[in-house]
Amino acid sequence: MARFRFKLGPVLRQRERAERDEQLRVAAIERQRLELEGRLRSQQHRIEAEEAALALLTHGGRTDATTLRCQGVALAAARDEAQKLARSLAGVLRRLEQARGVLAARAADRRAIELLRDRKLEAFRRDQNAAETRMLDDLASAKAARETGQ
Repeated sequence: MARFRFKLGPVLRQRERAERDEQLRVAAIERQRLELEGRLRSQQHRIEAEEAALALLTHGGRTDATTLRCQGVALAAARDEAQKLARSLAGVLRRLEQARGVLAARAADRRAIELLRDRKLEAFRRDQNAAETRMLDDLASAKAARETGQ
């Protein structure tokens, strides 16, 4: 019995590799996103702590201006860092969205070849079944001819 051989097998393997490479790229960007989100949460906690410390200093009675100024500078620095992280996160999110779009396209490319392979395999099986049926019919006809000829 003949074996099915898909001529576009190398193309399918190449598309599978391209999709896998894109999956790795998306995963790397996703790791960046998670890391930045964690740093941003941490920075938000720092801002809250700096605000609480500043509130204690302003409501605590006698505090010199230098201490208040230092606390204000620390709070401003924490807010600036949070803004930088937020801008970085926005860039990563844009890259992640683009990478996911490319990944979807790679998956569609792979799937198109897989569908073609499946259709070719089904046609091969139909042809094989038809050939087997013809062969069985020929054998049955030959046997019937031999039996009627005797």
